[in-house]
Amino acid sequence: MFQPSSIGCRLSMPRRTLAAILTSTALALAALPGTPVWAASNRAHLDRQVLKAMEQGRRIPVIIVARGELNTLEADLRRTGVKNTVRVPIGHGIATELTSSLIAHFSTRSDVERIIYDAPVQLTDTAFDASALATAYPAVVDAVGAWSGLAPLTGRGVGVAVIDSGISAHPDLNGRVIINRNFNTTVIGSDDAYGHGTAVAGIIAGDGTASAGRYIGIAPEANLINLRVNDGTGAAPTSAIMNAILWAVLNKDIFNIRVLNLSLLTSVQESYQTSPIDAAVEYAWLKGIVVVVAAGNNGPNSALYAPANDPYVITVGATDDHGSLAADDDTLAGFSTYGVTQDGLSKPDFVAPGRRIITTLAPGSTFALNYPAFLVGSQYIKLSGSSVAAPIMSGVAALYVESRPTVRPGQLKGVLLATAKGLALTGSGAGYPDAGRAIAYTGLIGNADHGLDPNDYLKVLYVAAHDLATLPVVSWDTVSWDSVSWDSVSWESVSWDAVSWSD
Repeated sequence: MFQPSSIGCRLSMPRRTLAAILTSTALALAALPGTPVWAASNRAHLDRQVLKAMEQGRRIPVIIVARGELNTLEADLRRTGVKNTVRVPIGHGIATELTSSLIAHFSTRSDVERIIYDAPVQLTDTAFDASALATAYPAVVDAVGAWSGLAPLTGRGVGVAVIDSGISAHPDLNGRVIINRNFNTTVIGSDDAYGHGTAVAGIIAGDGTASAGRYIGIAPEANLINLRVNDGTGAAPTSAIMNAILWAVLNKDIFNIRVLNLSLLTSVQESYQTSPIDAAVEYAWLKGIVVVVAAGNNGPNSALYAPANDPYVITVGATDDHGSLAADDDTLAGFSTYGVTQDGLSKPDFVAPGRRIITTLAPGSTFALNYPAFLVGSQYIKLSGSSVAAPIMSGVAALYVESRPTVRPGQLKGVLLATAKGLALTGSGAGYPDAGRAIAYTGLIGNADHGLDPNDYLKVLYVAAHDLATLPVVSWDTVSWDSVSWDSVSWESVSWDAVSWSD
């Protein structure tokens, strides 16, 4: 599981300068056992998880956050014998593996701002239950109402990016996986060796071909964008996820990517304002992509981990609908995470059915081979978890976007909140999304982004992109991000000298 540090900064910017958002906490100055000794001041460049890993005396996956341009830093890494490097534009860094001695060496450089841990992010766990079939979930969120309206909506033409373990060929998805990309350098290809991504894809957009319509996803004519980040065990490096999100943003208009599903979580509770993954999902959200994430399967009153802790995204918990359309027998799934984030935010935002969900099977995958008892025929599998609740919401979002192509993510979230079917269940947020009611809604469309404070990396980007002397005092929900791009910033001119990171 991913173990990022809790890093933070406060903006108080002279020209193109980033300063600490949070009061910095000094790192211990004593040298770690088994690691090289170097100037104590350099230790501030290393986050807590890197320092801990250095005690093990092994190669450590890291992201080196650079102060200036990346070419020289990357060339110097190669000269020290480092062969594999991946650039991470969001955060302006390079992902690689380094020994403790090389970490010590590079932490002394003036062009290195920070070295953070690039540990694995894990897909949200999926439980398996063979006790009953569940085919009610499209009706529970009234996708059926959207399909059968006067102007039927099926998600046609809307691109949904699935950042997951890949998507394998399946009759229910045939012809609608319109692009495949792999961002995990440890695996080859974009097929789903694990089984998780194909399952998520079927819930979003399966059309029921292989079941004669018995098992249909929420938006059965939506297009799928397959962005593989996970390996055959379900693990992915943080850098791969961030690069996949950036790719989705850069290719948004080409493939009409309007929704992004992330059924994965980090494993350390931290502020959404300091998490690099939260920076990435906010960037996508503010650039016009609805981001839907799983709440997690750690049960009630549990920590909310990135990106589920972010106020901009739509965080989805799981219910057990007991296979019926009536809501009065629904219960919150015992595994569904809910609680208050480190920033005092109540999550999840919504719930969706997440027990005994039948969806598409990736043949030959880890799921198919290890869980034969949970297969439904030869083409489907039955799963439980917030992993399978989140794509239900992604499908609902795709239906709404088809009906309102110009809607912004904050507006869509506002409509879903205004039209949700409330549940008298602790930890259920606003309740179930109601696709039919949302599409028919003619009231005032509020913006759920109103009053929110974006991630610190985003603030730095905004100031740098606009060549501002100081951070403006603005209401961030009124700011246009359309012209702001990670690629538009000349990072060589950004001063990080006033940065103070807290661990």
